[in-house]
Amino acid sequence: MSKVGGSGKGFSYSDRQRPKNLPPIRSNRFQKSGNKEVYETKDMENAFVMRVDMPGCSASSFVYRVEEDKNVYFSAHEPDMPEYGHDGRKYEGTLVCNPAVFEAKEAKAELVDGVMWLTVPKIPREEESEHYVLQRMLKLKITSDMFRS
Repeated sequence: MSKVGGSGKGFSYSDRQRPKNLPPIRSNRFQKSGNKEVYETKDMENAFVMRVDMPGCSASSFVYRVEEDKNVYFSAHEPDMPEYGHDGRKYEGTLVCNPAVFEAKEAKAELVDGVMWLTVPKIPREEESEHYVLQRMLKLKITSDMFRS
C-alpha cells in the first residue's frame, strides 16, 4: 500500500489507492449551510464564474495567469504549521476555455478569505442573427404535399 503526500505522520490516499475497508470520506460536518462542494461553477449571461474553496491560503500566496490565450492557471498554498504537525495544503488547477466563446485574456481572479473567485468574460455575440434564423425555422409550414412523390 503506497502512501501519498503528507509529512509521514499519517496516511493520505488517492481515490484509486484508498482501501475498500475504510469508511467513506464525508463532507465537512461542521458546515451548516451553503453548497457543500469544494468548488462550483456558474455559466452566467456575460461570464463564466468559478468558486474554489482554498482554506488557510492567503492572498499573498495566490497566483493566476493566462496561458496560450485559453488556459487560466491558478495556485495557492497554505503555510506549514510545524507546531501542529501540519505540512500545509497546496492547491492548483487550470481552467481550459473555448477561445470562440470566452475572452480568457480578460479573466480576473481573487482569493478572499480562503475562497478563490475566477471570472472569465464571454465574447459578445450577435443575438439578432441567431434569433432571425430560429424565427425563420419556426415559421416554416409543413404540408402533406411536401411528403408526396
